[in-house]
Amino acid sequence: MLHETTKELLQEKLNDGTVGKRLLVFYADWCGPCKMYKSSLEQLAEKDNMDVFRVNIDKEQELAKEYRVASIPFTVVLENNQATKSFAGFKPYELLKKRNLKKKNKQPMIWV
Repeated sequence: MLHETTKELLQEKLNDGTVGKRLLVFYADWCGPCKMYKSSLEQLAEKDNMDVFRVNIDKEQELAKEYRVASIPFTVVLENNQATKSFAGFKPYELLKKRNLKKKNKQPMIWV
């Protein structure tokens, strides 16, 4: 499911006991690649039953800073609610699916 979210709502969702992979995606309404990326995210959410949380960086600047967002769209892969990898830029659905559903990441990301 694709969720538009805020820091508070995201915290609730991350504490709901759900396990597995989820995506956290930072975007802005004025960002062209973000608009294109939304289609890929919708497909991933619908076809592959993945939770995708979209965060508007203009409204949630503090959360964007916490995840060190430097460019958008910016995607953070969460496994069992731990950030395990991140990447910037638009990805078509097939590549997004291949990168995020096929293999498990073994270690959480370390934010230095």
